[in-house]
Amino acid sequence: MNTYNFNVLNRDETVAAIQSVILGNSRAIWPKVAELAWSVGEAGGQIRVTDQAGSVVVLVGVNSARRVSRFSIAGSGESSRAA
Repeated sequence: MNTYNFNVLNRDETVAAIQSVILGNSRAIWPKVAELAWSVGEAGGQIRVTDQAGSVVVLVGVNSARRVSRFSIAGSGESSRAA
């Protein structure tokens, strides 16, 4: 289990934050990023995720996170594994 901090940045200002989110593995970060991207009212800006040591593990634009999450939602009925 690892602890992560999620921040939505607009220029140099934090406009939303979720602190101390405990996740079982690093793959669980992306659904949280997508959820946060859709929950902030502002388009633009960035989502920064840091680990418990303060290292940046994800830095993605809000618009990009929204766009990618649409594809993952649309393809959720399909397996991502090769046959």
